[in-house]
Amino acid sequence: MLSVVRHVLYLALAFVLQTTLSFELTILGLQPDLILIVLVAIALSSGHLEATILGFFVGLLQDASMAADLGLNALAMSLVGFAVGISRTRIMAEAAHVQVLILAAAVLVHDLIYFTGHRAVPLEEVLFFWVRYGVGQALYTALIGSVFAYGHLLRRRFLVV
Repeated sequence: MLSVVRHVLYLALAFVLQTTLSFELTILGLQPDLILIVLVAIALSSGHLEATILGFFVGLLQDASMAADLGLNALAMSLVGFAVGISRTRIMAEAAHVQVLILAAAVLVHDLIYFTGHRAVPLEEVLFFWVRYGVGQALYTALIGSVFAYGHLLRRRFLVV
């Protein structure tokens, strides 16, 4: 129960940072998805059920802050949380470089779902938007996420209690 509360607080902190600080981290129109970094970490550590539920609620919170397509982020976040949580049993997710690759793939899947359902993106231009924004955002988010993944790995290695 305590881990769920901790995960909710991590997601709340990521939401606050995403809505305030991520604008300062914008490079060429790309922003890192801090919420997705935390959601993937939760999915890898706790599994698909908790990640799906928390992904739905944090996605709904994102949708409420920009109500253009209400429910689209909730759908995308919950599907990504479920997919990453299910896949953690089939891969060696303890390695930091694997976590970074999973994070990049999660951003790509999230953006594909989001661009496909977004009403401002015509269906014939989804692939263009996905390549233009999704790939860059996946690389940028993976770069930011690698700092956390390797930091967590070093903390576990050197600060054994």
